[in-house]
Amino acid sequence: MSKGKHLKEKKGVSPWIIANIAAVALLFAGITIYLLVFERPVESQIERRELAKFPEFSVADFFSGDFTDGVTEWFDDTVPWRDGFKNISSNITKYMGVSFGGVTVHGGPAQIVTTASSPATEPPVSENSVGSVSEATETSASQTTEATTTSYDPKNEIAPGVQTNGQLVMKRSDGHYWACSMYGGGYSRDTFVEQVNAFAEDLGDDVQVYVMTAPTSGEYYIPHEYDQYNASQKDDIFYMADHFSDKVINVDCYSVLLEHSQEPIYLRTDYHWQPLGAYYAAEAFAKAADVPFADISQLERVDVEGYMGSMYSTTQDGDLLNDPETFTYYKPTNKYTTDYYDTSFNIEFEKWPFFIDMPVNDSYSMFMGGDRKIVKVTTDVNNGRKLVVFKDSYGNAEIPFYMNSFEEIYVCDIRYFDINAVEFIKEQGVTDLLFSMCTFSAAGVNCEKYMEKIRTQ
Repeated sequence: MSKGKHLKEKKGVSPWIIANIAAVALLFAGITIYLLVFERPVESQIERRELAKFPEFSVADFFSGDFTDGVTEWFDDTVPWRDGFKNISSNITKYMGVSFGGVTVHGGPAQIVTTASSPATEPPVSENSVGSVSEATETSASQTTEATTTSYDPKNEIAPGVQTNGQLVMKRSDGHYWACSMYGGGYSRDTFVEQVNAFAEDLGDDVQVYVMTAPTSGEYYIPHEYDQYNASQKDDIFYMADHFSDKVINVDCYSVLLEHSQEPIYLRTDYHWQPLGAYYAAEAFAKAADVPFADISQLERVDVEGYMGSMYSTTQDGDLLNDPETFTYYKPTNKYTTDYYDTSFNIEFEKWPFFIDMPVNDSYSMFMGGDRKIVKVTTDVNNGRKLVVFKDSYGNAEIPFYMNSFEEIYVCDIRYFDINAVEFIKEQGVTDLLFSMCTFSAAGVNCEKYMEKIRTQ
């Protein structure tokens, strides 16, 4: 072969190179057209939030760089078919978690944080406790672990006031994936006891004080292999029950929920319970308060399909995302009206619905539309009984079940209450005060930050 011919062949461009360049060019062109032409979403259903908005132009923002930063954020946050891409990403990134025997651990675990000593063989119960603890005692031995004392680490939170030690996502025997938050321990349980007792003392004999502390789903469903990372909610609940004064009635919903733990009493994809769990707890309280209570068969059942709760937002676990659940709630059939006040008890909306229309993935917020408010429910019961419920978000799902039990109900969140609670209760002529919240609030951050504040401000 001649030298000239060899050089000529060497100068030629391979068809494969041309094909690769064309393919890459077409790919980038397709992506560009996709990003420019297709509709951009304004909210993310699976992340339960509004997406970034295109910024308003101003000369000052343009020269400071704020405008271009806003455009970049909008462009990145509103990619067409965003939730679909998140679904794909979740299915890939779930394998980056720590997985043992089909259980994936997200965000931990760390050392248990608690003030508890080693658990007693029998859970202590005060004389005023209402309910049976026999079944709880039978199953407690394998769920408890010798506690250690450390300082509280606020990094172990999934939301303000929720002290968690990481989340587990697991496939249970029902064939569905469950997300449960491990309990870091109750470092503020003594504070809760002191403040509840102080409320009872300040209110005197005219108001009966009740406490109902609900465990979260992890207490019943987390595998025992993780006991060293999952403190006993039962121990903290019954420790507090044993130390309330004689003026306080403790309602044992722990044992009630245990009896029904094989029913759908908790949400699989959310930190909260299903309204069915709230129903069983509310029934226990109604018995303790000696008020009428409507059987669930007398209520209107509503099923919301395709629910995906806050535990997916926390874990971004693809197994959860591909296994949505049914959110089931119940409406009372008697007559009632609902008035909405701000956190200083100034009227905002009169005669508004109690159940607020919400997107499917925000279904738990349909009870009064959320927490940052005071809500008064006036019913047709006419028995002279007036109830104040101080609660966290767990308490929201209970309220519909009390509408057949009390003449008036005041729903107050301990995190969003800007007047003196004792004076408020006396001024409204309240007969019954219920503290209803989950263990994470009663023995954790919410108690520490707000219980004394609402009583003394």
